[in-house]
Amino acid sequence: MAIVILILLSLLLIPLVLHCIDGQALLWFNFIFWYAGLIAPSFILNTIGLSWSSSRVLSLLLFSFPLYLLGNFFSVPLHWSYWLIICVLGVILCLFKKSNVTKLEFIKLEIFFLTVFNIFLVINAFHPALYWGEKPMDISTLGYFLKMTIGPIIDPWAYGTKLQYYSLGYFSWSWPAKLAMMGLEQAYVYSIAGVAAMSAFAANEFYQFFSKKHSRFLSVLFIFIGTLGVLNSLSQDSVFGSLGAFWSATRIFSFNHFAEFPLWSFVFSDLHPHMMAYPLLILVFSSLIKAIKIKPENDQLVIASLSLILLPWLNAWDFLVMMGLASFILLSYTKEIFTKKYIVATLLICVSGLSAFSFLSSASRTSTFGLAPTAGLFGLILHFLLPILAISFVSLRLKNIRMWIVSGYLILLVIIVDNIIFMDRVNTVFKFMTTLGICLSLFIPVVPLLLKGKARLMSQLTIGIMILLNLLLIPMIISSKPFPVKIPSLQGFSFLKYSLPSDSKIIEFLNQQDRLSLILEYPGNSFNYQASRISAFTGHPLWLGWDNHVVLRGKTWKTVLERKQWIDGMYKSTDALMVHSQLISKGIQYLIVGPTEQEHYEGVGLDKFTQYPELFKPVISHLSSTLFEVISQ
Repeated sequence: MAIVILILLSLLLIPLVLHCIDGQALLWFNFIFWYAGLIAPSFILNTIGLSWSSSRVLSLLLFSFPLYLLGNFFSVPLHWSYWLIICVLGVILCLFKKSNVTKLEFIKLEIFFLTVFNIFLVINAFHPALYWGEKPMDISTLGYFLKMTIGPIIDPWAYGTKLQYYSLGYFSWSWPAKLAMMGLEQAYVYSIAGVAAMSAFAANEFYQFFSKKHSRFLSVLFIFIGTLGVLNSLSQDSVFGSLGAFWSATRIFSFNHFAEFPLWSFVFSDLHPHMMAYPLLILVFSSLIKAIKIKPENDQLVIASLSLILLPWLNAWDFLVMMGLASFILLSYTKEIFTKKYIVATLLICVSGLSAFSFLSSASRTSTFGLAPTAGLFGLILHFLLPILAISFVSLRLKNIRMWIVSGYLILLVIIVDNIIFMDRVNTVFKFMTTLGICLSLFIPVVPLLLKGKARLMSQLTIGIMILLNLLLIPMIISSKPFPVKIPSLQGFSFLKYSLPSDSKIIEFLNQQDRLSLILEYPGNSFNYQASRISAFTGHPLWLGWDNHVVLRGKTWKTVLERKQWIDGMYKSTDALMVHSQLISKGIQYLIVGPTEQEHYEGVGLDKFTQYPELFKPVISHLSSTLFEVISQ
């Protein structure tokens, strides 16, 4: 017991070492409170009979969900004290109600969590820059919820409109960070590693079905096993020193379509909805796999039902795949499932699913469905060959008709998805292929358990080679070094002094503000990293962000163009009084004039902000950037 406690304490100190390297040792105390904010609510579910792994995966999302629903429509308080109450309740239940996990097992499981957490924390500390991809949108959304204290929830990149997007993940991960009084930079870095560790916890539930003794070890193998897509990376002219090779591991389909896998996602560090859904997706799938032997009862029915209720609000694409599989498995039990508890559970899941689809942006626009050219045999082989061989072998060995239903369903979906458009082709390939790849890949580490002798050794060797090849993704991304930042470091925003040298001090200033403020800056096209940059790295809402991403959140192009024209008018006009009046009417508190605005607007329009300090008060200036406060009269 003493040894495992010592190991646990040692793992808790790894973030301290990293923060000390950054000269920010006191941030370790934020980590301790953040970690406690993840653990304490789990005792509530654990004391009612759920396993510790399931409780850890579900509790963060489940206890965030009621306020998330209310917050989308009403002015409900979203203060950190709510999470404190949940944590205190969890601790009280832990002290006065018997848990179904022993102290030793609890410590071992938390060692498992912290091991995976620290692995990715350290890996990402060697390429700390939160740059490229869709990180600006992800950081902005998490930052928005981190600073938010009262509803209703609005779109931080289209102020005044609803956030019709898979935002439950951001909302949920903001709670332990709020409790820990954590800054946006630290909250984002910890959330990435936290999702990875939660995914390992969920995988532990899956492998418990095959081997309780080796479940944690198999879970770690799964996280690192990757896909054969890494061969596409190794075929590039330059494997190390640029992000191109790393990127190529997922860009394996025709027309530059792509699909991700856990290791790639966790190392790339986009805190995107599909990635935050990984733990819940794996947990749902684990419950359904356990149902191939005996229909879900008690805790397994609760886990499966709660997971399916929450899943569409995290990633509706996952929900569609899992709901179909759940239907086939349960229907195989024929009359046994026509009881009150199954009917109630089904109704709740359907209500949640329909509500999510009616609210989310994709359902608010005209749906598209049709046939499409294949994503390409090359990509299908790289992404699915080994997983399909693995699940087919497991199905043969288990000799269970429901296991054949699972394998047949998943393989058939791969074929169907390869030839259809649902909503749009890019997301059809990306979302469905990623989901199917994860579910199928879970079976790869199972294969050696069902073999003996040389066959087992060969399968273990194959898995070992797969892991070694995919581990090359780590030096690929570390060696890219787009900015000369210090490593190792947990300072994900340190690159801003190179990427946005003039704006970096303004971002620092606004990140120190606890309350949300509506700001005005140049919006720009999607993936323009010089646009919408202040909101991107602070979470403060703005009138308009990246145009195409705003459309993906349910707004029309007409609305986007109208907002663009209005912003142009505010920067171009020489009528200071009119501009001031309109900014006040919109509730805009700050506006930015920096290199981006100076590039897109003429000086005669921008001069009014410095000429009328009684209307536009300069708050902070750095190099060629100035933050102006719109004076309310």
